[in-house]
Amino acid sequence: MEVPDKGIMCELLWSDPGDAPGRGLSKRGCGITYGPDVAERFLKANGLKLLVRAHEVKPEGYEWQKGKHVITVFSAPNYCDQMGNKGAFARF
Repeated sequence: MEVPDKGIMCELLWSDPGDAPGRGLSKRGCGITYGPDVAERFLKANGLKLLVRAHEVKPEGYEWQKGKHVITVFSAPNYCDQMGNKGAFARF
């Protein structure tokens, strides 16, 4: 198994879904944002139906990307005792 270089790994781990089509610059300053069209193509190419991710604070604890192909689930309520967000979990 080949290990990706740090640049590719960083982009993979820090990229976030967005509602605009295509790819764009990330507000985090690392990685990219990807639209519903990109997510749908990725899922189709890999025989998947849903991408579940968890490394981004969401006010309600979870958030669907437009098109409902990607969901972010964040389980830590009031992250760092300052964010005021709810926590969520996914059950399959």
